Amino acid sequence: MLFSKPSKAIGVDIGSHSVKAVQMTKSGGRLRVEQAGYGIIDRNQINVDPIAAQAAALREALRQMNPAQSLLVGSLPGQNVVIRYPHLADMPENQLAEAIQNEASQNIPYELSEVHLDWSLLEKISDNGETTLRVILVAAKHEVIESRVQVADAADVHYGILGVDSLALADAAECCDFLRVGESVALLNLGAATTSIHFIKDGLSNFIRDVSWGARELIQAIAKSRRCEYAEAERLLTDASLLSTPAPTQEEPTEQESDASAESSGGAGPGSLLDPFEDELEDLGGGGPANSGASPRIEERSAAASEANDVRDVLGAPLARLVTEIRRSFDYYEQQLYEKPVERVILSGGVAQLPGLPDVLAEELGIEKVEVANPGASALIMGSQNTSADIQRRPSQYVVAIGLAARGTAEL
Repeated sequence: MLFSKPSKAIGVDIGSHSVKAVQMTKSGGRLRVEQAGYGIIDRNQINVDPIAAQAAALREALRQMNPAQSLLVGSLPGQNVVIRYPHLADMPENQLAEAIQNEASQNIPYELSEVHLDWSLLEKISDNGETTLRVILVAAKHEVIESRVQVADAADVHYGILGVDSLALADAAECCDFLRVGESVALLNLGAATTSIHFIKDGLSNFIRDVSWGARELIQAIAKSRRCEYAEAERLLTDASLLSTPAPTQEEPTEQESDASAESSGGAGPGSLLDPFEDELEDLGGGGPANSGASPRIEERSAAASEANDVRDVLGAPLARLVTEIRRSFDYYEQQLYEKPVERVILSGGVAQLPGLPDVLAEELGIEKVEVANPGASALIMGSQNTSADIQRRPSQYVVAIGLAARGTAEL
């Protein structure tokens, strides 16, 4: 129990792979990151006792913080929460609660006695002399909330606020000053098991969709292709890149040699990054005379380049599925909801830092501006190198936790 008002807020993002925690304070009208913590969820224990596995990772993430003297903000998984954007007739604020209850009874696929409802007024819209109210309505079943509370209880901490991870993306984008007036943005959080797509128009939440795609698909594809354990496949993904890895040469080619090479290959530019890649080291085998004079260093680099290209090939199919899900969401948002086309995409989540991924998505989605969220280079004040080193090393993984912490600081 808190006997005095806390001065710090901690955002806790519990994913299917890890727990991320960020402790923040207010400093001169700005937000300051004081601490960042990270805890891996034991893959073996999660199948036996998921509450204990998540609680252990939560304790590790909070190890260097003092949650008892902070406002702890947790999140519910977006795929287990119903979010709607009803339009209501203009009315006094004291009548809104009853109107929203009526709206929820028609749009929430559960009995209202089974869920906890929350809502917020987003904006008033005037059109042809009539004013309507656009509201965001959130409904979470009691057992979903209870499962999160059980994890906190097992870790000996207590939530002051429970939010939704996909909504926390918008809070993070706002506090990091990622959004621009008049712009239509898609916030993509690429998790281990699911991906949240949150559409923001002119700084306001506009539509959310959670899809069943996660980094786990990439890891499983590598494990199957390389016939290796999950942990080894995860390491290979961490070291992977979608950028082209050319075969090493002993000398840099001259300009004339480069031109000749381009002519011999037909001068064609690179195809889609999701297309199968040709074996760039093919000619080092039986396609031409053997190079018996190659140095061990070059052979070593050739093997590394070959391995990197093999991993790129393997990632093509699961990434194509991701692109399909994103494009389907964009089509629904832009065509069915008659919304302004997406102008910019901001990626978060661990796999967002896969080198070359923004280029892949930009090419496949036809959007020029695809970037990886970097809270460390934003409007936030970062603490010392010792306390915020992890968030600066893996910034995109902490976006949801930052958004939750920012939500908490608003209550301080």
